[in-house]
Amino acid sequence: MSFPGPIPISPINNTTDQDFGLRVYQRVTAQVLSVTGTTVVLEVDGHPVVAQLTSADQAATLSSQPTAQFIVTQLTDQSVTLKFIKNDKSVSSGVVNTSDLAQRILENNNIPITANNLIMTRSMLKQHLPVTPAKLKELLGALPDYGGWSEMDADLAAAMKSAGLPVTPQSLALASRQPVQTADALSNLIAMLTQTSIQNLPEELLNQLKSNLQALNSLIIKGDGESSQLADQLKALVEAFGRSLENVLLEQIQNPAKPIPEKSLMSLVKLQQMLEQFGKQETAQTIKEFLTNIHREQFMNVKPDPAPGHGEWSEIGFMVQSAGQKANEKFSAARLRIAHESKEDSSKINPAYTRLILQVDLEPGETVEVDLSLVGKQIRTSVMAPDPAWCDQAQSELPSLAEALNDLGYNLKDFQVGVGDPQPFNRIQIASGNATLMTVNIEV
Repeated sequence: MSFPGPIPISPINNTTDQDFGLRVYQRVTAQVLSVTGTTVVLEVDGHPVVAQLTSADQAATLSSQPTAQFIVTQLTDQSVTLKFIKNDKSVSSGVVNTSDLAQRILENNNIPITANNLIMTRSMLKQHLPVTPAKLKELLGALPDYGGWSEMDADLAAAMKSAGLPVTPQSLALASRQPVQTADALSNLIAMLTQTSIQNLPEELLNQLKSNLQALNSLIIKGDGESSQLADQLKALVEAFGRSLENVLLEQIQNPAKPIPEKSLMSLVKLQQMLEQFGKQETAQTIKEFLTNIHREQFMNVKPDPAPGHGEWSEIGFMVQSAGQKANEKFSAARLRIAHESKEDSSKINPAYTRLILQVDLEPGETVEVDLSLVGKQIRTSVMAPDPAWCDQAQSELPSLAEALNDLGYNLKDFQVGVGDPQPFNRIQIASGNATLMTVNIEV
């Protein structure tokens, strides 16, 4: 069963959002409330919508009927564009397969009906993307020009575009990589560096390796640590992996005299180069794979373009060492997601209006999730756990949690606990290959 988070105060819901769950090319039926001149007031799914008509003929037609049908032709953060459909018995109700619709759209836009164009158009429709020659060319341009790509590749490109991510050959290749949890990648790297550190190495290389190993171990979150230590560790984690290697490199070029921080991607790059020169290719490759994984995570945190209008998320993964856990034991993987508003300066989190979701993997397939919403000094929290025993444990911590928050000046308004499996966070949502769309007016 799914267990809802504290939606009532979630910053990811924008009350000014206009689309009411509508999708491009969707056919909707609206109630005509009033017609005044060329202005009509409609009711769409219970929401009043004021529309400006393009002609007196449309006004006359709408004033004579209680309901009307429209096609959603465009959606933006500020507006919804509807195309009025006069009663047309040739347009049937129900659903139309994306394959049929793709061919019609290409024909109506005078786009050549080729196999590649059909595949990409279907993928765009499944993501509810408007099909235009420019967007079609952009997405096809990210795929290999020599062919050899599949519908799965097209679906990925369309999903990336829908998520507001840049779609280029490089970004597509990065997104297509099998994702590895940061915790697993970090664990593999620490194990490999530890193994390499006991080998016969030149002093300079050994010192560089041990320095990096110490820095990486310090990024493991101690589950029994003080809250102030936790905050410092999370800050260090973000500083180490939150900035792209390109930005770090640019800073180094601009200020070459500045020493490279031990907890930085550049320090790992330097170690990788030294290992390659000494013939430690396997260890160097492990570092390369770790850096690629971090690069992918950073890419998934890219500011969406265009802005979704209903909030954005940033995510960082890390490892948690439980109390009494030995260094050679497998640490728990954790992920922290933070919501920020879709504003001009969306890179900064508003501490008075945000939402945090923390997931910790206790065992494979067993995850505990804490969902916290913050508005002003009001906090709502929900906990989802894999079994009732964990729920009972969470419930027993409620009084101490409320007291601790009160000491910090916050008021715990609501606290919910439920049994369930948290949904993994994935910015790129691949639509089903069997997706269908609502019937559309062929003349759109």
